[in-house]
Amino acid sequence: MRAGARIRFLVRMMLLAMSVPTCAMAYNTSSPWKAWPAVKVTGRDASIWGRTYRVGDLGFPAQITSAGGNLLAESVRLEVAAGGQAATWSGSGHWAKVEPSSARYSYRGRAAEMALKVDGLIEPDGMWRFDVELTPSRPLTLDHLRLVIPINRRYANLMHWYPLPRNWPQVTFFDHKFPNSGARPRSWKSPFTPFIWIGDEERGIEWFCESDEGWRPSSLKSALTLAETPRAVEFVVHIVERPMKLDKPYRITFGLQAGPVKPKQDSPRYAHWGTYGMETEIRPGTVPPVTQLDYLRELGVRFVGMHEEWTDFQGMPRVTQPEKLRQLVEAAHERGMGLVLYHLMAIPDIAPEFVSMAEDSLCEPRTANYVHSRQPPQHDYPACHRGEYSALWTKGITKLFEEYGIDGLYLDGAACPIPCANLRHGCGYTDEEHGLRPTYPIFATREAMKRLKAICDLRGKPTLIVAHMSSMITLPTLSFADVLLTGEQYWKSPADFRPPLEFFRAECMGHNHGIPTHFIGYSPLGGEYARTMIGLHDAPSPWCPGGTDMWRLYTEFDADGAQWVPYWSEKPLASANVPDVLVSGFAHPDGRALLAVGGVSASSRKVTLTLRGKFRSAKDALTGDALEIADGRIELKLGPESLRWVRLESSAR
Repeated sequence: MRAGARIRFLVRMMLLAMSVPTCAMAYNTSSPWKAWPAVKVTGRDASIWGRTYRVGDLGFPAQITSAGGNLLAESVRLEVAAGGQAATWSGSGHWAKVEPSSARYSYRGRAAEMALKVDGLIEPDGMWRFDVELTPSRPLTLDHLRLVIPINRRYANLMHWYPLPRNWPQVTFFDHKFPNSGARPRSWKSPFTPFIWIGDEERGIEWFCESDEGWRPSSLKSALTLAETPRAVEFVVHIVERPMKLDKPYRITFGLQAGPVKPKQDSPRYAHWGTYGMETEIRPGTVPPVTQLDYLRELGVRFVGMHEEWTDFQGMPRVTQPEKLRQLVEAAHERGMGLVLYHLMAIPDIAPEFVSMAEDSLCEPRTANYVHSRQPPQHDYPACHRGEYSALWTKGITKLFEEYGIDGLYLDGAACPIPCANLRHGCGYTDEEHGLRPTYPIFATREAMKRLKAICDLRGKPTLIVAHMSSMITLPTLSFADVLLTGEQYWKSPADFRPPLEFFRAECMGHNHGIPTHFIGYSPLGGEYARTMIGLHDAPSPWCPGGTDMWRLYTEFDADGAQWVPYWSEKPLASANVPDVLVSGFAHPDGRALLAVGGVSASSRKVTLTLRGKFRSAKDALTGDALEIADGRIELKLGPESLRWVRLESSAR
């Protein structure tokens, strides 16, 4: 966290502490909520970090406010019709229980010959879970059951959804021809998928649901739809639209979560690809000679990640060379750095536990998700957090912190509720028409992430949870992560492929989700293109060229004390004379500015920038070379898809 952000964070925490009774902040130190303000309830409003949730008449949201914007155009509604008649409910609701770590709201109502129960749970990160039950007093025909979420159009220009398993049970890699992040379309329809996020560059709302078991939409291809109305963008969950017999309670569980889930923080100074011996091995070409570890420290890295090398058992918390690990941890700590170890939620078939735990714990079908192979020879099968292995995995991670003093976890997909149909531990279901179908263990994965967060918080020192999620923004599980990695999903795309800019704004910035995000600039989206994208979107990433340069520039400029003005704002800091050159930047209260000037064209060009404001001098922020300002304009040369940083000094200084 940058110095300015740290000060504002502490002030915010002091004010929050003064605004609630002391007992409301008394968390158990093993709780995942140690660093989170308590849930506070006033009337129908529940306040969490940066957001307010207002409960409506039936227990569903009447309004959700985040980052100063009202996300809903009107109340969320449950549309129910039975026996040819629309349900009109009469009943009442109340806060059933309010604690620092949760607030529970309960509604009970009746309509004709049905009873409705809605139990809501709000937790400090803004996760709002709903357990809904419809119970007939006699057998009825349920004509339809729909959930309608009317989202304020002002804050609904971007969209993301969980990538569909198009070829279930064989889930394939992400295909660039089926993007799942970008500009929100005017209308949209989809088969069931467990996460839908709609928002803008500063805030958003995510709906999530583990399963479509028992759903009867009019078409499986239109289980979820989006359409514009004069006032709203209506997201509709089509639960039942083909009449069905209702002779027992009908239940559905889903959730909503508004972002950003945490206040904006500096990008954690984290770099991957640490190795044994990096504390003594000299980096080639350094003058004077420095070790690989010292080289990273000089770049500003504070956490170093080690990939698979530390264990022979892929992703398992089982150390193969304990003395080497202790030596590297000690060397990192001597330099004021931390060591982060790679983990995968998988069981290798060479592990002693494989035989006894595979049936209960592995995701099924076993070939449905990516099966990893490595040396020593093994196949690593994805495991589900609903199985017994999750507890053993967590216990092993605790041991790594306690016995080796590690400082964090790199979770390669372990924060993601991947599709699973292992009936033995409660995932999946059998559909009479379509056979075995997967479900998504959202709440089990969330509980696993809570445990990991609590383990980290018990250390009493800076720690880091890195969640590699490429193409999956799952806020209920990501709230507990300190940095999100994404972008690797495009590594098999054609060489000339370029996603729309809205992809970066929806998935790769972190502003709207509240989780600092590192874009993984692998080919074909690497090199100068990656440098340009992270510069234009205020997303420093050490996985891209120029990422550590941004750390240094931000510190020198005091970007934390400045206002970020992106290229899509109504009044950017400068404008270019050509449409394929964009300008984002920081405006400091003392009049200084730092511009990121990025070309999105494959051609080199000369560019004229027209500045907004008066400045006495300009220079290339990386090289220090002076740039001439003439009549409020600057001439620049840009290479193909390249980025220039320009530092402007105020004429008032």
